[in-house]
Amino acid sequence: MARLDFANARLGARRARLLDDAALRALLARGGEAERLEALRASALGAAVPAGRTGGPDALLRVEAALREALRQEGMRLLEETEGGRARALLEAFLALDEAAAVAAIARGVAAGAPVDRTLAAAPPVPGLPADALRAAASARDVPAALAALAAAGSAVGAAAGAFAGGFRAERGLLPLEIAAERAALARARRACRRGGEDAAILARHLADRVDSRNAATLLALAGAVPAADALLEGGRSLAGETLRRVAALRHGDAVRDAVSAALGMSAAELATPWGAERALERRLVLALRREARARPLSLAVPLAHLAARRAEVRRVALVLRGAALGLPAEEILSLAEEGA
Repeated sequence: MARLDFANARLGARRARLLDDAALRALLARGGEAERLEALRASALGAAVPAGRTGGPDALLRVEAALREALRQEGMRLLEETEGGRARALLEAFLALDEAAAVAAIARGVAAGAPVDRTLAAAPPVPGLPADALRAAASARDVPAALAALAAAGSAVGAAAGAFAGGFRAERGLLPLEIAAERAALARARRACRRGGEDAAILARHLADRVDSRNAATLLALAGAVPAADALLEGGRSLAGETLRRVAALRHGDAVRDAVSAALGMSAAELATPWGAERALERRLVLALRREARARPLSLAVPLAHLAARRAEVRRVALVLRGAALGLPAEEILSLAEEGA
């Protein structure tokens, strides 16, 4: 087991500051955007929320970007607090998994012609990828150019996605690129697990759970369409082998949803919409790491569970702020944002 005593001890106080469902409800109950941002500044996340003028089209983008940057800095602090080269390598591999999400966010933003700052707000900061490299990619003229910019900045994940970008057509969607990015990020993390040990096994199990989530998202998006030969990832736990092949052979969206939910121990209602499925699959990953952390309180599972919960917290807060700004009904926002566990 890695020497994580000091880092894990410090995480106890940090976990207590995570915003729970009641805090999100209180945040949403505030009268307007300015009031919600002021309430957020008064919370445990307050130090990350930029001060100054509230409101306007850029206010929420600045807040989301600041929350993501605070999360990146917390990950770097945890890395510094972790003793032992093997433990640090495993934690670094976990942090680098976000590179796939960053590449996907950049590609989606560029494909949609979204403003650069909005694209960047959706892209998690990644160790080893400077902010100016992400901005250059988000400013690219098209998706192949964006991925080429990431590859030129040293992103192996961007390069892997870029191999699929030559024939990119908007009508075909970004799914093949996103799967290639996820496959490259997972392969890199698996290499960090090769030396064995309890902490490596914990990360390996998390990677298998991530494969389940990625394959579930792919199958739900295809809704019964025939998957391409390389559309599904190897190495899952619950949605793998014969189970995965059986679900992939289904040709009706409802049947796919029911089979995926049964394989993953989830309710079909959680997977009924793309945004609901995304949140539910993320919740499943967080809960699995929490169980690992409770069972192995001196292991790598503790910082992994904390960082996964912090990632989810940032997304939940962003969802509440963005949903409220769009005027969505409170219960609809909370049905997606609340953990319920």
